[in-house]
Amino acid sequence: MNDNPLYDLYVLLDNLIQEFMAKASLHQPPIDADALLNGKAWQLLELQAPSIPSKKALQVFDPKEAGSSDVKKQWLAAQTLASSLQKEAKVRWEKLYGNQTAIGISFINLIAQRILVPTHWLKSIALSMDYDLIELKRIFKTAAYEIIALRMLDLDNPCIITIVDNGHIFKRKSNCCNPPKTLSPTESMVLNYVHENSRPKKVNDQGWQVMGWPVHQLDWRREILRSIPPESQD
Repeated sequence: MNDNPLYDLYVLLDNLIQEFMAKASLHQPPIDADALLNGKAWQLLELQAPSIPSKKALQVFDPKEAGSSDVKKQWLAAQTLASSLQKEAKVRWEKLYGNQTAIGISFINLIAQRILVPTHWLKSIALSMDYDLIELKRIFKTAAYEIIALRMLDLDNPCIITIVDNGHIFKRKSNCCNPPKTLSPTESMVLNYVHENSRPKKVNDQGWQVMGWPVHQLDWRREILRSIPPESQD
């Protein structure tokens, strides 16, 4: 049993996206959200035409990676598609839970993430590739490294995802614990290696299992870590 209060919402959205992909005859990644938008794919579920989401509803981010303009284009297209799908998602939520609302939850961004990286595909592919972010990016190539990494938090396997920009922690989130604000010695070891060598690194040390990947450009160094703390291991 999952104790996350949003678990039921995530399952609902996962099912909606899986239905959408089946209707669109999409059976494997990558997902070209821009092509789906131009092809009016929302009509497959007999939904209303999407509208460009308001700036307040949008999750704006800079992917800080090569080809970022294409990634941004795909993200905006996914968010626009999500503006149509969110109406159906809210209807299904209200049928199940009545007036119980998901306060403060951005349906648009949750759906957009799932359009580019559908859970039912990520679950099996990530496991088969040992959660290797570089390999996952080759498959889910229309999604930013950041989105793919953070989507790992929606899987059953416990982990901490940390994004470091130019030596400073940008994001640090977990699906298994309240992660310490500072990195463990093992995480720091992996981070330093990846930062200096621009190569992935995997280390098991002091009870920690840590994988790190470079997302480096000439003028910007981003590293992404996936860590499993000792208390979250079998």
